[in-house]
Formats: sequence, structure tokens, C-alpha cells
Amino acid sequence: MKKAIIIFSCFFSFQLNAQDVSFSQFDLNMLYMNPALAGFEQDFRILTARRNQWVGISEKFNSNMIEFNLSSNLKKRRISGGEINWTGGIYFIEDRANKVFKSYNIGIVPWTFHFQLPKSMYISMGLQNTLRFNSIDWNQLIFSDQINDYNNDVIPSNAELPALYSQNSFLDPSFGFIITKHSNLNKKSNNTSFIGFAWHHIYPPIQSFYNDQSNISRIPQKFTFHGQFISGFNDINTEAFSFWKVSYKHTTQGNNAIQKDDIGLSLALANSIQLEGGIFYRVSRMVKEETTKASLMSESIIPMLRIRMGIGNNLGMELSYSYDYNFSRLNNINSVATNEIALNIYYFKSKQRMCPAQGKWGNNRKWQDVMLNRKGNGMKHKENRWIW
Repeated sequence: MKKAIIIFSCFFSFQLNAQDVSFSQFDLNMLYMNPALAGFEQDFRILTARRNQWVGISEKFNSNMIEFNLSSNLKKRRISGGEINWTGGIYFIEDRANKVFKSYNIGIVPWTFHFQLPKSMYISMGLQNTLRFNSIDWNQLIFSDQINDYNNDVIPSNAELPALYSQNSFLDPSFGFIITKHSNLNKKSNNTSFIGFAWHHIYPPIQSFYNDQSNISRIPQKFTFHGQFISGFNDINTEAFSFWKVSYKHTTQGNNAIQKDDIGLSLALANSIQLEGGIFYRVSRMVKEETTKASLMSESIIPMLRIRMGIGNNLGMELSYSYDYNFSRLNNINSVATNEIALNIYYFKSKQRMCPAQGKWGNNRKWQDVMLNRKGNGMKHKENRWIW
């Protein structure tokens, strides 16, 4: 009779060296990636995402996330200086690697400040504290001393269970900042670019159920560098194209072998329903046998499709889907696919507020065309446009 056996020591070795959850659609600017992104694009936003990784493997790697963004104006624009906005947010992540181990993260961003600087520049800084809960089902584990060499019977184990037994929890702070630059509005292209940095697990927490103080039981620190460049098509045909975008993210966690680089290019078509399509390319690291040097390894190509539409006078909906085609040593035949779907709900206020991602509120490429056409004000009648 075929029987699944999980060896305790192997299981914990895998879990303690596991990486953080990674989402392919990082251009959605999630709080999870950088706390400085709270309120970066809009006053209020609700984002939900689900990632179903390697569906061809019996042990599913599923991650679910939901986040909320809020903001408030602290200092209005004056002649002596620009605006200062406070924003905050909260997110919840459920991560399941198998039937034995589950992880739940509650990330709280108590403050993120967006400062408007001269020459169309903005600086954003945010602090985040994550409350992590880990749970384990000991009944699903079989220890090495339970294995019977003569038959399939499982004998009782003499293993000493930890004091924390079935669950543990800990606090995990992070910090991030972003610098944003907008081109001069007199220029035709009206470009927007930003670069950001996030430092996660500032004080590496212990996640061992045995409260082991060794370094191997700690979550390694993670550093994320990311950036984005957005430009319009004023010189071509503004009624057909809305914008094009280049996104980049570099993540390193633990040693040099645990590194990833993601780069993506997308194009948005303007209409009452805006369609954005693009593709991402991911490069990871590989350590060859009998050496500690890490070399580059192509991991996956990720096509993405995104739709934006107005669903109310002050509401917009953004729905996106991506498919990870893996061509690394894992082989796409074994992993089959990684599916990721995300849903954003935006609430637009009628009162203008500062927005680092868009600069001037009347030049929001993501939603201006969608809401204009939905209101019946075509692109040729911008003097009657709806400003949110």
C-alpha cells in the first residue's frame, strides 16, 4: 500500500529556509512590496489577489491577499511649499504551502507620508509592522521513529513536542521609501518615473515552534529595489493609446542564491473600457554543485491582461490576470502553471488631492479616459471633463 510519509526534520528544514510570498503582478504597487506605496496612486483602494502556484504539484502553494488604503491631507499647498499627505493601510495574507503548515500575515502601515517637492518631484516614506501567525498540524506528520521496517503500521513517536505546540506569532517591522519625478507639463510626453527601496524583516524574527535561537530558525532579511517608467502617446494618437509602462523589481533575501529580477513592459489602449496587455520576464539565481557562486537562470515568462472600467460615478474597477510559464529546471510540464488574478476597486473623490503616482490630478492616464468616456465626454471635449 502506497503511503505518504513526511519526515519531521526535512519538513522544518524546508520551511525555515523558505522565501516570502512573491506576486508576479508587482506593478500593482502593493503595500506588501513597499509600505511607502500606501496611498501612492489614489485616496481609497481595495485590492484582492489570489496566486495558485504550480498547480501540477500535489502540494498546492496558494496565497490570498486583501489590502485597504486610506489617506488624509495634513498640509495644503501654499506658495512657500507643496502638500503633505498622510496615508495608511492594512493587508491580510493567507499562505498555504501544504496541509501541514499555514501562515497568516496581518500587515499594518500606521503611516506613510508623501511630500511634494519643487520641480514636480515627490518623496514617500512608510513604516510597516506585520503580525505573523504560523500554525502546524502535528497529526499530519510522521517522525522517523514511527516508521516500521516490517509493515505499514505507524507506531507512536517518542519525539518531544515544542512548548508552542501548534502555533506561534511574532511582530515583523519593515521600512520603505520612494522618489517620484514628473516631466514638465509643457512637454508632450508628460513622463512619470519612480524608484523605490524596501527593507523587510529589519530584525529577523524567529519562526521556530521550538523557539530555537539559532540563525537558521530566523526569517532572512529581504531587500527590494523597484522602479517604473510611464509615458504617453501624444505624438502618435491619443485617442487610440493611453500609455505604455516599463516596470522593474529586484529582490534579494538571505544569501546571494535567493535573488530575483523581474522586468515587464505593458501597453494600454484607451476607451470607455481600457485594456492593458503586457509581459514580464523573471530571472533567478542558481548555485552549481561544489561551488558557492550564484549564476543567472531564466525562470519564467509571464503574460498579463488587465481591464479597467467605471462601475459608478466615483468608482472604478481593475481586473487583471497573469500566467507564469516556467522554463527553468523545474520544467513547466511538472509545475503545469501558476495562475494569478487580482481585483482592484478605486473610490475617486471629487475634491482634488495630491497623488505622487500621477502628479497633477487632471493627468491620470489609468482612469482619465475611462471615466471621461463613461460620462459621455469624449477625448475631444476635455474642457468638460470630470476631474476627480
